Amino acid sequence: MRGMRRFAWMAAAAICAAVPSLAAEGQASLRSCGMRSVCGLSGISARDSLRTSVPADRRFLPTSRRIDRGINDICYAYKGEMAIGFAASYGTLTSDDTDLMLILDGIDMKGSVFTLNPSFGYFIKDNICLGVRFGYTRTQGTLGHVSLNLGSANDISMSLSDVGFKNRMTTMGAFMRSYAGVDPKGHFGLFGELELMFRMGTSVFSYAPEGGVKSTDGSNMQVRIAFSSGVAVYIFPNVCCTLSFGLGGFQFSKVNQKDAAGNVTGSRQASKLLLRLNLADIKIGLNFHL
Repeated sequence: MRGMRRFAWMAAAAICAAVPSLAAEGQASLRSCGMRSVCGLSGISARDSLRTSVPADRRFLPTSRRIDRGINDICYAYKGEMAIGFAASYGTLTSDDTDLMLILDGIDMKGSVFTLNPSFGYFIKDNICLGVRFGYTRTQGTLGHVSLNLGSANDISMSLSDVGFKNRMTTMGAFMRSYAGVDPKGHFGLFGELELMFRMGTSVFSYAPEGGVKSTDGSNMQVRIAFSSGVAVYIFPNVCCTLSFGLGGFQFSKVNQKDAAGNVTGSRQASKLLLRLNLADIKIGLNFHL
């Protein structure tokens, strides 16, 4: 292939030399292909032309050869729009969710998690939104009674009763969301979101050993980078309903435990990286596009 190409350029040079009137036209044609002229007008030989025929900035992954998958062909939201949104989630946990834990007997447990997240976003490009989000999360649960029995051979058993937990967290964060339209009219869409958030709050853990009720207070701090995806649909011309699913991310948490007088009695911190579908992080929201 290389020899055939060199032969073709040498033939073109011979024709240009024989017919001077074709030199300018041949030079323009070769230039349009991204190659230098070999007609002797530029003073560059065929060997030098071969070395410089491919521009350096197009040797790796040329843009002209990339496949256009048409993700942005359908515009779901336009540049310059503002979106005011509200998202909420609520989940419960009861004793029925622990049927598979056969070593635990007589469980009397219930709990709930409530989250509210208002947000504001601005579309810097078609289908791409940058914004800020605030939030409030309330978690509470009670454990009326639970017994642990590992069998007579292990001679280990214990029971707990009147255990309670309450947690209040406030959230501040920034996010970037990218939409992709599904239908030609732009009613339905898919989106992916990357969020950086900072959470702070307090927690109270109480239990009732023999002799009275005791409690432990704590202050919580959490930094999280989270991924999520979901679906969106316009239920009115400027009102969009969303359903999102958490896909995990990186999380760092720190907890300081305090006694009744407010003195720090202990602290712990933990970090984790989880990239999986989180069924406990499902949010339903509304966005008003202005």
